[in-house]
Amino acid sequence: MGDVQLWVRPEVMELGVLPILPPDKISMEMLSRLLQYARDLGERGYPKMSYDTWKHIAVKKVNGPVGGVQHGRVLLVPPVLQAAARAGQGARGVAVIGCHAEGTRWPNNNSTGTSRKQLLEEKHSEFVREALPELLSLLAGHLQVEDTEKKKKTGDKRTARELLGFMKSAGVLSVDVVNSLSFILGASVQGEKTERDLLSVATDANNCYRSGYLSKKNAFQKGLFEQWLLRGLDWAPHGEWLCVRRGCRQSWPVVSLTQPSHHRLVASPAPGHRLMYICELVDGMTAYMGEEATYTDLKVRRCSKSNIFVLQPLRHAVIHKCHDTRVVLGPVAGRVKLSECRNTVVVCAARSLVIADCRGIVIHTLSPQRPLLVGGRTQGVTVAPLNIHYPRLKHHMAQTQLRPHINMWNRPLHLGSEGGVLSGACEVMNPEDFQLLVIPFTQTAPVDGRPPLLPPGLPHEFAKSVEEAGKCVSSFRAEVRDADLTPEQRAILQKAIDARFKAWLRDTGKQRELDQLEKLALTLKYERVAKTTAI
Repeated sequence: MGDVQLWVRPEVMELGVLPILPPDKISMEMLSRLLQYARDLGERGYPKMSYDTWKHIAVKKVNGPVGGVQHGRVLLVPPVLQAAARAGQGARGVAVIGCHAEGTRWPNNNSTGTSRKQLLEEKHSEFVREALPELLSLLAGHLQVEDTEKKKKTGDKRTARELLGFMKSAGVLSVDVVNSLSFILGASVQGEKTERDLLSVATDANNCYRSGYLSKKNAFQKGLFEQWLLRGLDWAPHGEWLCVRRGCRQSWPVVSLTQPSHHRLVASPAPGHRLMYICELVDGMTAYMGEEATYTDLKVRRCSKSNIFVLQPLRHAVIHKCHDTRVVLGPVAGRVKLSECRNTVVVCAARSLVIADCRGIVIHTLSPQRPLLVGGRTQGVTVAPLNIHYPRLKHHMAQTQLRPHINMWNRPLHLGSEGGVLSGACEVMNPEDFQLLVIPFTQTAPVDGRPPLLPPGLPHEFAKSVEEAGKCVSSFRAEVRDADLTPEQRAILQKAIDARFKAWLRDTGKQRELDQLEKLALTLKYERVAKTTAI
């Protein structure tokens, strides 16, 4: 067996932890008590925790936000735990892996501390390295907790580091603890293309003497295991760090009206699971209809005045610091997260949707979970039903297991930074303002006179609004046709309509989109000619 590579799962750290402050009661001492409480519950709490037990702990013990708990998203539990709980499989016993140690600031895109600009993945890796000793000690149950009443009387408040001073000098970790770490740590072996389970790698005969595995006790020596983890931690093969620095440039058609263009469109170099990365596209357009066999993550960062179409099934998607941009995605099997965006339109069907610190956002979605708004700075969000249809949409939705009849797009939930439920930052689109989005890259062009294909899961009142709009157009055409105008009158009417249409294009910014489409069409034409000439 080759060298072992370990990494922090970027999808858990970036998508699974919400920017909500944990309750004041959260401390290393309390987490230790909760772990013991879960053990005492037996099969309902350890090593796998049932959803009902988790909900009881989150609301009654931790005083977490009831709205967030009912929504199925709380800082303590990443989405993989939630999915397992909702599927009836139970969540693994240690549900505190999303929490951070006392005195350690959770990394985000705005936190600084170094002279150079860091990727969020780098900050998460440093955070895990610093918090790993506390985490292992907590999960192993080695914290010697002082009497709570005594602390209250004396007013003695110890930090997490001081509490860890009571830890035994040597201890063991059960296989359940190591197995639970698979939620935040991935593992692979050099020479193998597939990802391995952390426990299977740690107990392998070629690694057990390094990882501290004690076969007779079926447990791990804590000190050796901790050293083995820290030595093996590297960049995620499908993470942003490797994608930016060693990624493969994608041959998607992409154009920009701004010259020179410094956009980046790359994919992670690792085989199998991939990350597609689009960054710094300004006043441009790109379109991609990928192969159905590939199952990828997508990150769109710092794009402005652009139109981005990625019409294929996705695993997760992150849209960060984009403005005056429209992003149209195929169905997303996991979570879509928007952060620090403004004046942006997102169109996609997704299992989960999170909007954090955004302003002026319009979301056209189909989702079995309530759209979640997070943070006091999130304002001016409009939610609307899905407004696209393309030939493979229903097939892609079946692949991602999204069902049109389970749709909670119009029930957004807004949680403040303290976890409380807020209101007033989000509104549901009026059916009269709803319009279908025609995708110009699909093979089936709309036929004049026929009603357009409606998106799956479109509510009746919105479908009726689309029908009424179509009737208005047909009525106007019939009125012009039956008016018996002379050629001169028709020319005058056509000139007035053209002038009004051009003014509308200019006022709404649609002219820029048409310019992008025209340039993209020329690019595609040249590419087809080049391929034909080469053949």
